[in-house]
Amino acid sequence: MKNKIVIGIDQSYKDTGISISMNGKLKMAKHVYLEKCKNNSERRGMLQKRLFDIFSSVHLLKEDYDADVIVIIERIRLQSQGFINIDYIKSIGALNALIVDTAFTFDYPIYSVDTRAWKSSVVGNSKGKSNKYGIDPKKWPTILWCVSKGYKKYIINYDVGKRKSKGIIEKNGERYTYNDNIADSICISLYGFTNNQLLKEEH
Repeated sequence: MKNKIVIGIDQSYKDTGISISMNGKLKMAKHVYLEKCKNNSERRGMLQKRLFDIFSSVHLLKEDYDADVIVIIERIRLQSQGFINIDYIKSIGALNALIVDTAFTFDYPIYSVDTRAWKSSVVGNSKGKSNKYGIDPKKWPTILWCVSKGYKKYIINYDVGKRKSKGIIEKNGERYTYNDNIADSICISLYGFTNNQLLKEEH
């Protein structure tokens, strides 16, 4: 069977998670923090530069292992809590187009997946789970799954400051939280190796 590399991206203007898996095993997981940029144009520019660097590294890996490469991003949610947010759709559409165009530069096919599809397939369910730390219940099951699979080192974040309390875990004298964007991207990249994939090609 030919080698396969999947780049999973959990895209957002605040913090974009990017993970790379090959033949079902995670190889890299990181994020591009964009919130401090002046505007969305600057955020897209910074993300494009980082994506170009990452895609270039993947291209070398592709050549070394004679592998097929695909990119998977999260599909745009047309409704949020029953409402259609036109401004959100326009802005995330521009971000997605940038990712698609960058992937096209490297001749990488790119697909989108519904959030519920990858969560059900990889994590085991798409429902939220409450927790005592104040972490978003929708994100908590994915975080727990990543920790249980040995990916804690990729998603743990010790840079939490002394004043912040919501979403902070205090254990054994340590204060930390988890980067749910990286956790999501890990699962999206691994979704590319599951059966019955519900992917839509993006152009």
